[in-house]
Amino acid sequence: MAYAVVISLKQTLELLLDSTRSKLQISSSKLQPIYEDLCYLKSFFDKINSLEDSNSVEELERDIKDVLQNTRDLIESHLSDLIHAAGVGSSTSGFSQKLVEVKVELSPFIDTLKAKENKLTGNQQLHTDVDVDVPVSVSSIIDHEIVGLEDEVEMLRQRLLDPDSGLKVICIVGMAGIGKTTLAKEVCKDTYIEDKFELRLVVTIGEDYQLKELLLAILSQVLKASEVKKEETVHELGNRLKASLSRRTYLVVLDDLWDMGAWNQLHPYFPDEGNGSRIVFTTRMTNVDRVVHRKYIFQKRLLSDQESWELFCKTAFSDKCPSELEEIGKTIARNMGGLPLALVEIGKHVSKCPTTVDCWMEAVLNMNSLIRKTTIPKVVNAELPHHLKACLFYLGLFHPNHDIPTSQLIKLWVAEGFIDPEADQNLEQIAEEYLEELVSRGLVMVHERSYTGRIKTCGMIHKLVRDICVTQSQQQKIFHIVNKGSTTTNQRRLSIQSDVLLGGMAVSRVRSLVFMCAEHQDPFLVFEGVRWLRVLHALPIRFREFPREVLKLVRLRYLAITFEGELPSSISRLLNLEVLIIFSRQAICSPVFLPLEIWKLEKLRHLHCMGFDLPVPSTEHGDDLYFTNLLTLSGVSFRTCCDIVLARIPKLTKLGIRFDPALHGVEISCSAALFSDLHQFDSFKCAVTNPSRVAFSLEGFPSGLKKLTLGRCGFLWDEHSTIISQLPNLQVLKLRWNAFCGPKWELQDDEYRCLKFLVLEELDIKELIAEPNNFPVLQQLLIRRCYYLQQIPLDMIDILTLKVIEVDDCSISLIQSARRIQEEQVERRNDDLQVRIRSSSLIDLA
Repeated sequence: MAYAVVISLKQTLELLLDSTRSKLQISSSKLQPIYEDLCYLKSFFDKINSLEDSNSVEELERDIKDVLQNTRDLIESHLSDLIHAAGVGSSTSGFSQKLVEVKVELSPFIDTLKAKENKLTGNQQLHTDVDVDVPVSVSSIIDHEIVGLEDEVEMLRQRLLDPDSGLKVICIVGMAGIGKTTLAKEVCKDTYIEDKFELRLVVTIGEDYQLKELLLAILSQVLKASEVKKEETVHELGNRLKASLSRRTYLVVLDDLWDMGAWNQLHPYFPDEGNGSRIVFTTRMTNVDRVVHRKYIFQKRLLSDQESWELFCKTAFSDKCPSELEEIGKTIARNMGGLPLALVEIGKHVSKCPTTVDCWMEAVLNMNSLIRKTTIPKVVNAELPHHLKACLFYLGLFHPNHDIPTSQLIKLWVAEGFIDPEADQNLEQIAEEYLEELVSRGLVMVHERSYTGRIKTCGMIHKLVRDICVTQSQQQKIFHIVNKGSTTTNQRRLSIQSDVLLGGMAVSRVRSLVFMCAEHQDPFLVFEGVRWLRVLHALPIRFREFPREVLKLVRLRYLAITFEGELPSSISRLLNLEVLIIFSRQAICSPVFLPLEIWKLEKLRHLHCMGFDLPVPSTEHGDDLYFTNLLTLSGVSFRTCCDIVLARIPKLTKLGIRFDPALHGVEISCSAALFSDLHQFDSFKCAVTNPSRVAFSLEGFPSGLKKLTLGRCGFLWDEHSTIISQLPNLQVLKLRWNAFCGPKWELQDDEYRCLKFLVLEELDIKELIAEPNNFPVLQQLLIRRCYYLQQIPLDMIDILTLKVIEVDDCSISLIQSARRIQEEQVERRNDDLQVRIRSSSLIDLA
């Protein structure tokens, strides 16, 4: 995939061309023309999705990618030589000549693409001038086999026939191929729906819709053909539609909505006559709750195993399944994961095979190959912008049954060079937007969100999506999964997912090594011949000491590694490091200081050093030891929280520490002066080890703190909780594992005026006494494994902002109080409050 290489190489050249950021001086006269070509390539790929016949550039794109890969090899090889030779002895003249050759090699591709862009743009313009082909009406929908929809048809029908007379919008949400359109069209044919709605209309939106075309498509189903005037303006057509729908009960299905733009443009032309008319739209987007009330969002489900088998049989066999093929057929159907599109597509394919056990077994063994021949990959990949493709495919290197931590995923995306920087946003913010876009397109599933709505963990929406991502990644060399017998020739990124040896494999061109295997002890050295490595994620590998070979990887941006002993001072050679994650189980028991040279890693943005502390620079070391780009710091002990250290991390936003009273003493104050230089600091997390008494004072936390997480601190409610309530900007408070002790938390004059998210987890509290004015803007209350707490104060029903109460593994009386609050809200006609009850016991408390 050329786009990802363009973005990565473009970032490298931007750094080299900026003399204020690069310590390596390379003549810009040879780099600038290549950089300009890269800028054009990026703009071309950004636009190509909106042009017709974009597939015609795919072969050309592969050729361009090869040239760009070789260019990156050339530049990174030269940079490595410069660093290792300290700028001496490298052939600058030879390198300059090779850059000229690169430019010469790129020029024909650029010329070809410009000509093709002009041609495609011209064709696109011509296309907008031709007659509009309107979609077929609901009356001409072709019948096909319907399986597993009976219950969903009934639920959707009830929503459509809701007695509320106002115009309502109902949304059917689900991934591509799950059957959203089939469900909507099936409901339109229901007898009760036909009796209720005088007009029933269906129009397909799609991604590249034209408002005029949509209006003509709808009008063609309302008016006679002779009355549809294509020469009218959008405004005139819209007014005619509004007039035609007035005083009539109508049901309009807007199929395949890609964003809210189409709806925002169309909805003024749908009149609300108070007669119970309805709008239904189908979409892959998951963030529709901003437009549609939660009550009217319908989540389309996958088929059960039995329903999958039934649909597969109806597609694969003209009659019933032969008994000798039933077991094999059920295996195929089950592997489709309940996705109707996959069941139909694969069913059609195997229907052409001889009905013999051998032929069907061959189909099972070559299922990935069969899937590639269907439309499923095209549906998954349909209209996916170039900037999202590498990001989506990259998710395939994670284990399919594990949650993917967003923080880790985003750090990897950034280090891989997938994210194109923008002036007003940092790379992590842009990466989060990319992830949200993948979620909204129905390709990635959110497993957990934070109180602010940011994604905490995610995963592939479906097994087939992951399988397609893995296949596409290996074909396009985004990454390659290494198992026993794998070949790694010419691969750039390797995901090691089993206990395999890399010795003897071709890894000289590898840029990323990501270990996703089971944990094991220092079995081999993996770093020979990978001098251009940019990403090394090796947390599952337990090295007996820090591997010295890593210190030669001067291009590393991301390093995550587990080892025993100390970090060598020569870590300072890795000047490009942006993410450093280090674990030492030995050091956790007795924390040690990182080498002073760690401060020379000026590009560090994220440092997680479990078992280590930051060293304190003295005045004799000068004033140049600063982490000017560090945003997050975690895993350190309280010894790192001194003013000399924190003053040298001016952009720090998040700090996570461990506190051991036996090592650090007690009653250490988090004074305001300590955090006075941290103007962007907003998140503090502290977990106490060896808890025996109150660990430290809560006095003096910085007033800008927005998130506070405490664990095992042993504070007393009546002595310390009031101090926290005085933090004026606190939005999140997580109290875990006896962070506070005592049977009663009584809030009197305490007011958490900005608190939106409150977690009480594994506390010995028995009674909570609170009124609405204590938590005036609380949105979510989570109570987990507080076994002695008897109830949630019923007065909390008057907190108008409360949206979620979640109760995990708590007493029956507490669960009952949560349900009473929900019932009271329903009686007040407020059904926004969600109450979630979970239990790990065998008794279902939901």
